[in-house]
Amino acid sequence: MVSLLGGIIPTPDSVLHRKTLGDGADGEQHADAVARFGRWENTTSQIQNAEGRVVTLSGVIYLEAAADPHVGDRLAKAAAEPDWRRVEKVDSATWFDGSVMHHEVYVS
Repeated sequence: MVSLLGGIIPTPDSVLHRKTLGDGADGEQHADAVARFGRWENTTSQIQNAEGRVVTLSGVIYLEAAADPHVGDRLAKAAAEPDWRRVEKVDSATWFDGSVMHHEVYVS
Protein backbone atom coordinates (compact mmCIF):
# COMPACT_ATOMS: atom_id res chain seq x y z
CA MET A 1 0.00 0.00 0.00
CA VAL A 2 1.28 3.50 -0.85
CA SER A 3 0.49 6.64 1.15
CA LEU A 4 -0.53 9.97 -0.39
CA LEU A 5 3.01 11.23 0.23
CA GLY A 6 4.49 8.42 -1.88
CA GLY A 7 5.95 6.32 0.94
CA ILE A 8 5.22 2.66 1.53
CA ILE A 9 2.81 1.86 4.37
CA PRO A 10 3.72 -1.46 6.01
CA THR A 11 1.04 -4.12 6.28
CA PRO A 12 -0.19 -4.41 9.87
CA ASP A 13 1.01 -7.35 11.94
CA SER A 14 -1.43 -9.75 13.59
CA VAL A 15 -1.03 -9.31 17.34
CA LEU A 16 -2.57 -11.34 20.19
CA HIS A 17 -3.63 -9.44 23.33
CA ARG A 18 -4.35 -10.96 26.76
CA LYS A 19 -5.68 -8.59 29.44
CA THR A 20 -4.53 -9.04 33.03
CA LEU A 21 -7.36 -10.09 35.34
CA GLY A 22 -5.36 -9.83 38.58
CA ASP A 23 -3.63 -12.25 40.90
CA GLY A 24 -5.11 -15.65 41.66
CA ALA A 25 -4.03 -18.74 43.56
CA ASP A 26 -1.64 -19.65 40.70
CA GLY A 27 -0.19 -16.16 40.17
CA GLU A 28 -1.24 -13.62 37.53
CA GLN A 29 -4.43 -14.50 35.68
CA HIS A 30 -5.02 -13.41 32.06
CA ALA A 31 -8.08 -13.35 29.83
CA ASP A 32 -8.26 -15.36 26.61
CA ALA A 33 -6.25 -13.98 23.70
CA VAL A 34 -7.96 -11.47 21.39
CA ALA A 35 -6.65 -10.87 17.86
CA ARG A 36 -5.65 -7.27 17.11
CA PHE A 37 -3.89 -5.45 14.29
CA GLY A 38 -0.87 -3.24 14.80
CA ARG A 39 2.72 -2.65 13.79
CA TRP A 40 5.39 -4.53 15.77
CA GLU A 41 8.90 -3.05 15.88
CA ASN A 42 11.74 -4.92 17.59
CA THR A 43 13.83 -2.44 19.58
CA THR A 44 16.14 -2.44 22.56
CA SER A 45 16.05 0.22 25.26
CA GLN A 46 15.75 0.58 29.01
CA ILE A 47 13.24 2.47 31.15
CA GLN A 48 12.60 2.86 34.85
CA ASN A 49 9.02 1.83 35.56
CA ALA A 50 6.61 3.17 38.19
CA GLU A 51 7.87 0.64 40.78
CA GLY A 52 11.45 1.89 40.34
CA ARG A 53 12.72 -1.21 38.48
CA VAL A 54 14.93 -0.75 35.41
CA VAL A 55 13.35 -2.79 32.60
CA THR A 56 14.89 -3.73 29.24
CA LEU A 57 12.32 -3.27 26.49
CA SER A 58 12.33 -5.58 23.48
CA GLY A 59 9.73 -3.96 21.27
CA VAL A 60 7.21 -1.24 20.53
CA ILE A 61 3.77 -2.15 19.19
CA TYR A 62 1.51 0.47 17.66
CA LEU A 63 -2.04 -0.73 18.37
CA GLU A 64 -5.43 0.46 17.23
CA ALA A 65 -7.39 2.74 19.59
CA ALA A 66 -9.97 0.04 20.41
CA ALA A 67 -7.32 -2.25 21.97
CA ASP A 68 -7.13 -0.39 25.34
CA PRO A 69 -3.88 -2.02 26.65
CA HIS A 70 -2.63 -1.60 30.23
CA VAL A 71 0.64 -2.26 32.06
CA GLY A 72 0.79 -5.95 32.97
CA ASP A 73 -1.16 -7.19 29.93
CA ARG A 74 0.52 -9.65 27.55
CA LEU A 75 1.10 -9.22 23.79
CA ALA A 76 2.51 -11.63 21.21
CA LYS A 77 2.81 -11.88 17.46
CA ALA A 78 0.19 -14.27 16.13
CA ALA A 79 1.84 -17.70 15.75
CA ALA A 80 1.26 -21.37 16.54
CA GLU A 81 3.39 -20.95 19.71
CA PRO A 82 3.07 -17.27 20.75
CA ASP A 83 6.00 -15.63 22.55
CA TRP A 84 4.11 -13.59 25.19
CA ARG A 85 5.69 -10.27 26.19
CA ARG A 86 4.70 -8.21 29.24
CA VAL A 87 3.43 -4.65 28.66
CA GLU A 88 5.69 -2.27 30.61
CA LYS A 89 4.55 1.14 29.35
CA VAL A 90 1.64 2.54 27.29
CA ASP A 91 1.57 5.94 25.58
CA SER A 92 -1.75 6.87 23.97
CA ALA A 93 -1.79 9.56 21.29
CA THR A 94 -5.02 11.60 21.33
CA TRP A 95 -6.90 13.93 19.02
CA PHE A 96 -7.85 17.49 20.10
CA ASP A 97 -11.24 16.24 21.35
CA GLY A 98 -9.55 13.71 23.68
CA SER A 99 -10.37 10.58 21.67
CA VAL A 100 -7.51 8.09 21.23
CA MET A 101 -5.70 7.87 17.88
CA HIS A 102 -3.60 4.81 18.70
CA HIS A 103 -1.54 3.27 21.50
CA GLU A 104 2.25 2.94 21.59
CA VAL A 105 2.84 -0.15 23.71
CA TYR A 106 6.32 -0.97 25.05
CA VAL A 107 6.99 -4.64 25.94
CA SER A 108 9.82 -6.44 27.70
